[in-house]
Amino acid sequence: MKERVFNAFAHFWESIIDRVPEISIGVIMLVFFTITGVMLRRFTQRRLLKRLGDQLLANFIGRIIFLVFLVIGIVIFRNQLGLSRAAGGLLAGAGVSALIIGFAFKDIGENFLSGFFLAFSRPFRIGDIIQVDSFTGTVRALSFRNTHIRTFDGRDIFIPNSILIKQPLTNFTRDGLMRHDFIVGLDYGDDIARATTVILDELSKMQNITTAEGVEPFVIINDFGTSTINLKIHFWINTYDFLGSTTVLKSTVMHQVVNRLISEGFNMPADIIELKIYQEGQPIPVAVKGRP
Repeated sequence: MKERVFNAFAHFWESIIDRVPEISIGVIMLVFFTITGVMLRRFTQRRLLKRLGDQLLANFIGRIIFLVFLVIGIVIFRNQLGLSRAAGGLLAGAGVSALIIGFAFKDIGENFLSGFFLAFSRPFRIGDIIQVDSFTGTVRALSFRNTHIRTFDGRDIFIPNSILIKQPLTNFTRDGLMRHDFIVGLDYGDDIARATTVILDELSKMQNITTAEGVEPFVIINDFGTSTINLKIHFWINTYDFLGSTTVLKSTVMHQVVNRLISEGFNMPADIIELKIYQEGQPIPVAVKGRP
């Protein structure tokens, strides 16, 4: 029994020794194709980024090139090990298993194809602010399976690519422009036309606000409140030039506009609430001025 075991081990060792040249060639080819894939991926990413300026597409195509060369290297390595027939026999006899695995990994294949279409249709770029379903954030990366976005409150969300294909996608910064607005309430006795001029003059002094033709700031009367005429101020920012927080910028704009209106003598009254106090069956109206 021991002799049979030793003979089998010796035969196995001799077969490995005999196949050392083939195994060495397989390892060399695997390393060669892996290194070539890495180098071509970097070269392709640099060239595409320089010509197209789209980092999302460049990264996606670079990954595909690397995977193609890696698969070629693995196939050659497997053939050098003499596993091509064994692999062929396993594939031929695994039809039912392949079908089951295909259904199990249906979502992975769907997300991969969706990522492929997203990379070439390019509905967004890295740095764009998008909204899908209830998620809004800045695009950080696109992989084969999901898209990485970072929300404004610091959460990193990885959305499956198939959702981006199936659900309506809103790109707030595709052309580099994003509009913000806020409301200011003025007294009914104020000169609304002069207030509008003052607001536009203040906005024109702010460097981070876009004043190009077609995207100039504008002011409209939003509605008539209980004690104020509510003006709605609209302004645009160029997200390609502005690298700070849009929320902080909006707060700064609101602060400067309110201070300018106050310095120009405009009033921003609070709402007036009427309270009725019942005493011996007779209501006594009392006017109370509340905070805005």
